[in-house]
Amino acid sequence: MLEWFIPPVLVTAAALIPDKRLSNWDYKKKNLYKGSWIVPVGKKRKVIYHNFDHYPHMLIGGATRMGKTIFLKNIFASLILSNPERVRIIILDLKGGLEFWKYRDLPQVNKVATNLIESCKSLDHVYKLIKLEEERYRKNNWTNITETPIKERTFIIVDESAELSPKLVPKEYKKYAELAQVYLGEIARIGGGLGFRLILATQYPSRESVSMNVKMNMMARIAFRMPDMVGSRVILDEAGAEILEPVPGRAIYKLAQSHEIQCPYINDKQIGGFLHELRQNGNDSVHS
Repeated sequence: MLEWFIPPVLVTAAALIPDKRLSNWDYKKKNLYKGSWIVPVGKKRKVIYHNFDHYPHMLIGGATRMGKTIFLKNIFASLILSNPERVRIIILDLKGGLEFWKYRDLPQVNKVATNLIESCKSLDHVYKLIKLEEERYRKNNWTNITETPIKERTFIIVDESAELSPKLVPKEYKKYAELAQVYLGEIARIGGGLGFRLILATQYPSRESVSMNVKMNMMARIAFRMPDMVGSRVILDEAGAEILEPVPGRAIYKLAQSHEIQCPYINDKQIGGFLHELRQNGNDSVHS
């Protein structure tokens, strides 16, 4: 299956040049497919894409400063730029809101939760939306969102899932973490067919930080450099991430097969520029 290995129209000759050594590259809007849910995740010899309508959920792990949050921002920017009027994003920024709080006023962003309690409320909201969608699908005899006229998608981005682990939080917050895990498991289990996409990231990949109920429903995996084989096995179910070259953005992308890639680099200034350009081009669904 090579549906995720799609060369963009505007990248032809360069993409065909063999490149045995992966190198850094900057995020480019020309690599987007407007109106689709296909997102560039990295380069090998060509740009490699992930299709969120084919594989709705994604598990991401890696040591600190290896590129995990930058990769999340690549997905975040791609979704908004490709579908500014059709994407809804809920972010659990459990690093105190330091990475995504600045984007809370974007119309595509429904919520940026910055702690466990806020995250539980946001996940409860998503769960209730899923139940409403289930009812609508039953009334219309729908099975999967890709077979319906519905164009909108809801993405739940979790940056640091360890903060939602019942075994890793203080005792007084354990009940909230347990509830969060129930919600995450339900989103991963039944949300995909209803248009809900879960993107879960952690820099502490362990059985405690990545629930098996969630993981078993996430076919797509991205592993950045890990400190040991244990972390690699938690994310990929195999070794390999622990021997990646310690270069930010270097990762293994796994679906049926594993591929070593270099993820695109993007920063907040670039994202701001892209959003400003989108607004200047007359898209009223983007404002600051």
